[in-house]
Amino acid sequence: MIRYEIGIVETRNVIKSILDTYGYDFRDYALTSFKRRLEQVIMNNGFKDADGLISRLSGNKDYFDLFLQEITPETTEMFRDPSLWRTIRDEILPDLMKGGPSKPKLWVSAFDSGEELYSLAIILKEAGLLPEVQLYTSAISDKVIDKIKSGRIDAKELEVNEANYLRFIGKRNFSDYYKNENGQTILDTSLIHGVNFIKLNTVYDSAPGGIKLILFRNQMIYYNQILQDKVMYQLSNSVVPGGYLAIGVKETLENTNTSNKFTVFNDLDKIYKKKTT
Repeated sequence: MIRYEIGIVETRNVIKSILDTYGYDFRDYALTSFKRRLEQVIMNNGFKDADGLISRLSGNKDYFDLFLQEITPETTEMFRDPSLWRTIRDEILPDLMKGGPSKPKLWVSAFDSGEELYSLAIILKEAGLLPEVQLYTSAISDKVIDKIKSGRIDAKELEVNEANYLRFIGKRNFSDYYKNENGQTILDTSLIHGVNFIKLNTVYDSAPGGIKLILFRNQMIYYNQILQDKVMYQLSNSVVPGGYLAIGVKETLENTNTSNKFTVFNDLDKIYKKKTT
């Protein structure tokens, strides 16, 4: 199949239509990667061109929710970068649990497809801390929330998930956390029964507060500098002094407008700690 190529003007027309109709602002997403994902959406849905996509978007709220799921980059691995998860388990969680009587709030703030959330929940369960924290996760659409709650993942991901869990050095067998049902792989959804799901727009302007750990990994690579600054401003206000922020291993807070609010806690895993003064 010949890949459809969308032009820059057409890409901007799609972005404008979405903003005018639904108020979701993709203008400051990195144009090249957003354009590439638009091309995939157009091909997957059998649209002739960008105008066909715009027409469907403008007259169909249900399709727009599906579009948001398709256009958002998804995490495809559990326990990706295993050393980060070991650091969270061995160093960060013991620190977070030193606080007062209120349960610490942990937030998977990236528009994740569930893998990061389930990974964090497994760590907490193995540490006996799952009932002792408040878990939050962000989603850009209702369909993404439904997918996460279903626990369904691609069976093709199992091998890499198993390998990552072994490298993380978990306390159990990874197979304890999923089942195969009618040819589908389903994660143990009891892990996320108490999770607070937050539907947010592209600039995170309704972010929760009082957070002690934020996971916002592999998102800024899809943003231009303007959106990086907007989102990091919101996240920096969400995390409490002394709290932690983890971003992607190929990302950095340098040159963002919030870099002076954090110190480097673990440079290898790109974990930052918010200054207390």
